[in-house]
Amino acid sequence: MKENLTNLKILIFLLCSIGIISLYSASSSYAAARFSDYKYFFTNQSIRLFIGFILLLIVSFIDYRFYNRNSRIIIISCWVIIFFGYLTSQNLPTSRGLIIFGKNIISTSDVAKFGLIIYLASFIEINKKKINNIKILLYDLIPYVGVTLLLIFFQPDMSTTFTISLILLTMIYVAGIDIKYIYYTIAASSIIAVTKIFSTQFQYTRFINWYYGMGDNQSIGSLLALSNGGLIGNGLDGSVIKKGHLPAAHTDFILPIIGEEFGFIGIFSIFILFFLFLYYSIKILQNTQDLFGFFLGLGITMNIVIYFLINSAYVVGIFPTTGLPLPFMSYGGSHLVLSLGSMGILFNMGRNNLTNKAINYNEY
Repeated sequence: MKENLTNLKILIFLLCSIGIISLYSASSSYAAARFSDYKYFFTNQSIRLFIGFILLLIVSFIDYRFYNRNSRIIIISCWVIIFFGYLTSQNLPTSRGLIIFGKNIISTSDVAKFGLIIYLASFIEINKKKINNIKILLYDLIPYVGVTLLLIFFQPDMSTTFTISLILLTMIYVAGIDIKYIYYTIAASSIIAVTKIFSTQFQYTRFINWYYGMGDNQSIGSLLALSNGGLIGNGLDGSVIKKGHLPAAHTDFILPIIGEEFGFIGIFSIFILFFLFLYYSIKILQNTQDLFGFFLGLGITMNIVIYFLINSAYVVGIFPTTGLPLPFMSYGGSHLVLSLGSMGILFNMGRNNLTNKAINYNEY
């Protein structure tokens, strides 16, 4: 168990280290042209990394069961945060951020995402044997989860709503819910999503362009970068595409820059690191002594894995561009800081469950 926890810590450090080095390479030219400071994005990201690791350290000393006792308060607090996000960003195209003194402090949907994971984990522990009781689902699950997802959806932030839904569906499926309820959820969500896409010009255009293979500048630049990298890449800072051919390469499209500079071997190595992250996280979950801890850890793990898979899919054109970051690597504040904070929860679970006894769900 200790080895699994140690290996997970090493993996997080490696991913963040590769991320900050790649971000520096991907952003230096753009930063120099826009801000006359080639270290601009590197410096900001380094500060956020420092804050994230401080949060990780603090959270790792908080007993993860604390969140179980306060799950309902946490999810209602998320509603309040989203509401204040609406109030403070009325003059902006979206209301995804909480604006204080003119600064976007945090993405409200990122906060709500972890609130939902906590609430669902608590719900599953309480109702494991009654998980298919329609009354319990209607009174204790759907109102809290549904309201939160709708608040995020109408920010508008459809891609985050979709991703959070995948995380929650994974959790509830593992908990043993009847598959028909998952089908109903997917059907209802699809109707809402299609209606939204076809009623919003920007989203409709992006979807049609993706469907017919007419990529935007980012999609085209991404594929060019990956093809330029070949097997071993052009070396650190050897990317040509990042110099004006791939807009904002340091954000959601940092993976193609890694591919161009380190080739297929570099991309393959990133996939291996995320696979090992999944492996060691599951090892920790298997030794968790309570259902809440297991499903909380599962939600946190799937948050990282699903974001990674979706980001990887849209940079090669499998999915339309969604704007979701590559965990621990893309430039950004909320997702990086909160993802590192969530790792503190996993670390606390690992320390609190130093045993070789795997959880037996049938006992609950």
